Amino acid sequence: MCERFPSLQALITHWHALEADPPDLVLVDLKLPDYQGLDAFAEVKVRAINIPVVALIDRSEAMLGPHLLQMGAADYLFRDALSAPLLEHVIQRAWERQRVQNNLSEYLQELYASEARFRTILQHYPDGLLILDAEGRILMANDEAQRLLGYAEAHLVGQPLEAFVREETPGFARLIGMSDPIRLQVIPCEEDDPCRLVLLRPLTESERQEMAASTAAQTLAEIILEVLDEAVLVADGEGRVVYANQAAAALMGKPHRQLTGRPLNGMLTTLMPGERFDRMMSWLELHGGIWQGIRRLESRSGSVQTFQVQLRLLSEPIFGMVILLRPVVGEVPIG
Repeated sequence: MCERFPSLQALITHWHALEADPPDLVLVDLKLPDYQGLDAFAEVKVRAINIPVVALIDRSEAMLGPHLLQMGAADYLFRDALSAPLLEHVIQRAWERQRVQNNLSEYLQELYASEARFRTILQHYPDGLLILDAEGRILMANDEAQRLLGYAEAHLVGQPLEAFVREETPGFARLIGMSDPIRLQVIPCEEDDPCRLVLLRPLTESERQEMAASTAAQTLAEIILEVLDEAVLVADGEGRVVYANQAAAALMGKPHRQLTGRPLNGMLTTLMPGERFDRMMSWLELHGGIWQGIRRLESRSGSVQTFQVQLRLLSEPIFGMVILLRPVVGEVPIG
């Protein structure tokens, strides 16, 4: 024991001197002449924030025990059971508990400082940065992301990314309600962390020009296909129609929406020997990618039309084929 004070006022008077060399533990009797009960403990604990405090109480005050622990007491002892071995045991346990608590406090302070540094780096990153959770909801948005999306972080957090950004092609997306495309990159976090990092960046002028040229070329190709007299169908790698020009829709008497998504083998009877689309693709690969022949199309009404069909295999990344249909005048045997 380094110091003993007969009253709380005596402790308060000498506390500044104790702060220079703080005690390892404070044992407080809750029957002081000037303070008693929980009030006495509270007045001591508010000064000894990082020091374990053990309270002495009567057995008749046993109901105070849980309250003392809730208020931060390291432990409490009954006066009539106090002994040197018990006191030594309680003090040792209180020191150990306080040491763990201090270590945890230091770790949390380091963690908060590390997180603060991390957030500072993200906030000053020149591109827009979003952190998503495993379900794709926004956990954090830096200043540039808030500027691009047009919302403060408080409005973005908890919302799905799709509510603000729609990916159109790999690497590019459009903001909801905006016409200009932006660069989009999704980076997974560490293997055991399901979060994802999303980078958003406006296009440079050269990227805008390249994209405009590409879009113009694509639009020109669609215009040419639409004005052709020949019926053109495009099938994907599973043999389903993904595009039909106006001539194809007119020839088959069906709108575009009824043509797209339908299997080729369900539209034209026996396109090629073997009939299954995967065998058809293999045959085309072996024979230069082109096949021509005469095939028939039967409408729902029962009428039959005969077509000269040309199949041309597409290369990656759109692995499928283009089908050209030309009506045949007169009866031609099916080969």
